[in-house]
Amino acid sequence: MPPYMLHHIIYLSRATVAFNEQQLQQLLRQASSRNQALDVTGILLYGQEQFLQVLEGEQVPVQTLYEQIRQDPRHRDVTTFADKQIAQRAFEGWAMAYHPQDPQQLQQFAGLVSPADLWVERPNLTQADQHLLQLLRSFVSP
Repeated sequence: MPPYMLHHIIYLSRATVAFNEQQLQQLLRQASSRNQALDVTGILLYGQEQFLQVLEGEQVPVQTLYEQIRQDPRHRDVTTFADKQIAQRAFEGWAMAYHPQDPQQLQQFAGLVSPADLWVERPNLTQADQHLLQLLRSFVSP
C-alpha cells in the first residue's frame, strides 16, 4: 500500500447542454492534463447528456477536483455514488480519455480500453464498488 491513503469519488451528473464531439474532445484534453498533474486517475463516460466519472488518487486533490466539478456550470443534478478511502486504484494509468464510435453508444474510453473490458472482474474492488461497476456497465451497454 502507498505511504498515503487513496480516495475515490464516483458521481453521475447531467450536462446543462449537449456536448458535440469537438467540445467533448476539448473537455477531455483539459481533464487529462489536469488529472495527470494532480496524479488523479479514473474514467469518464459521457452519453445521453450524462457524465459518469470515477476519480481516484490522494484525498485532497480528488475532493478538490470534485468540488470544482460540482461548481462547474456545465454540470447539473450531480449525484455522488461513492466518496471514500480505497486500498488501491482500480484504473491505474487511466487519465480520463475515451473515443466514441457513434453518438448513441460509448464504444471506447480510457485510451484504447473498450467497454467489453468493463466485464473483466476487478478483484481489488469492494462489493459495493462492484455494484457501482455494474452501473458503469449498464451505462455503456445497450
